[in-house]
Amino acid sequence: MTKLRKSLLAAACTFALAGQAAAVHINESFDGAWVDPSAAGNQKGLMVDYIPSANTFFFAFFTYDGAGDQLWTVGAFEVQDGVRDYTVPVEVVTGGRFSEGGNPTGAPIGSVDISVNCGAINLDFTPASGVSLTAASYSFEPSLGLDKLSSGECNTPVNDCPAGTTAEGDRCALPSSISNNLILPAGKTYVVNGRVSVESGGKLSIAPGVTVVGGAQATAPNFISVKQGGQIYANGTKDQPITFTGPEAVPGSWAGIVIAGRSICNDATANQPCQFEAVPDITYGSSTAPVLDDNSGVLRYVRIRWAGQQIAPNEELNSLTLLGVGNGTVLEYVQVDGGLDDGFEMFGGSVNGRYLVCSNMGDDCFDFDQGYNGKLQFGLGFQGSNPDLTSDSNGFETDNDSNNNDKQPRTTPKVANFTMVGTPSGTRDGMRIRRGAGGNYVNMVVTGYTRSCLNLDDAGTFGLGTASAQGELFTMTNSFIGGCTGNTFDDASGDPYAVSAWYNAGTGNQSGNPQLDGFLPAAGSPVLSGGGVLADGFFQPTAYRGAFGPGENWTKDWTVNLPNQ
Repeated sequence: MTKLRKSLLAAACTFALAGQAAAVHINESFDGAWVDPSAAGNQKGLMVDYIPSANTFFFAFFTYDGAGDQLWTVGAFEVQDGVRDYTVPVEVVTGGRFSEGGNPTGAPIGSVDISVNCGAINLDFTPASGVSLTAASYSFEPSLGLDKLSSGECNTPVNDCPAGTTAEGDRCALPSSISNNLILPAGKTYVVNGRVSVESGGKLSIAPGVTVVGGAQATAPNFISVKQGGQIYANGTKDQPITFTGPEAVPGSWAGIVIAGRSICNDATANQPCQFEAVPDITYGSSTAPVLDDNSGVLRYVRIRWAGQQIAPNEELNSLTLLGVGNGTVLEYVQVDGGLDDGFEMFGGSVNGRYLVCSNMGDDCFDFDQGYNGKLQFGLGFQGSNPDLTSDSNGFETDNDSNNNDKQPRTTPKVANFTMVGTPSGTRDGMRIRRGAGGNYVNMVVTGYTRSCLNLDDAGTFGLGTASAQGELFTMTNSFIGGCTGNTFDDASGDPYAVSAWYNAGTGNQSGNPQLDGFLPAAGSPVLSGGGVLADGFFQPTAYRGAFGPGENWTKDWTVNLPNQ
């Protein structure tokens, strides 16, 4: 079925979107059976499955052919921002059985104009030439136990606080524990007082355009904690991003978001999962049976602002803390801005991500540890202004283990097309990779940091390469670094070999002035060419280096506090 859905989606992309949306928000609330009640005695049915990880609406339509025999047709489309009306090709599928292997194939029979509304799904079918079916129109309503969708589920703005929340003036306070599906519709602002835990089996669903704010009380950290087995679905749009913010526009005015999953953590033991250093009752990851594709939900078109708090010395909550999070989780178009500590911090895990922005962060932008081995493409680190910036604030800080550099599984992320821009005062290294960490990096652009653009530390990391060759577990290729006020490379006399020699051994690497205008490549910039690709199907090939191609700025219209807008 996965192969079929992909083929249907690819075909659907060739059709024009038919119209712009009202307030309806397409999500999992539409899943289930729909029926056309007007066709009494000859009812027509529609089965719907919204797939959040792919942002795809899949449907199967039941009718009869010209001979009166039952007929199922299927179609799918990728949900687009601000669109509820679609024109989609539909197919009849043959081949493949439960009892034996097979290769199901789809035969096109026509197209449908489908309109997804809160209480109804309207479908107009147009047969293809030569197909013995007639054009028809249907209006489907929820059936077979599927409740008629509430205004909250459809993202129609609400006037009253939804069930499960508590009125707090004009705002709605979240409960301390969420064990069911709590939906936060548009129309209200929601407040996080203290710790809000999404329990195992619970789900927090947040509609596009919603703002969630940390409480004003400071007696305890205000943060959202998604536990192992819990899920958060914050599925915003470019026009209506979801914002998590603090009560004041200052770093650390609330404590941020913590998500725990069941994927990798190399500090776990056979009898004990990892424990979060800042909040020890939060456990995550596994050393013996990690669930690499564990699904903690969706963060898409999300902004996390003014977060991060120190709980105890050297123990902090970051803007977005990802603990052993699996790659079934979607992380796309996410900005962390103005945080007190780190921006994105991955303690282990295998979560993948695209279009990530870290701006004006007090400490490291991207911090990897405890065996993290996910895949990331298209990212921006812009450490512009933050009163918490120190001489230890880095773009990337990648660690494995300080006591055992070779602890397994080793921290080895795959990272492509990141642009990292430091500030000439208050930042340290553009990329600091140490303590046995490796990784495969391609199309990196690093500039503007105070101490160096690239720093390698510790025997375990140096041992993954030599002065004349990069090893399989640690590579950097097709990258461009330079313009750091201290040194381009932290070539220390006591190191096993020069960092610059290791970098220059990588295919397609260059150093010098990347010629950026803010964070975008200026006309004639050397980073507009010379791109490569990692040998992994997750990554999209690009001819350029860094996060942005010619004339491209995917941060525009949904991010805040950035230049080039």
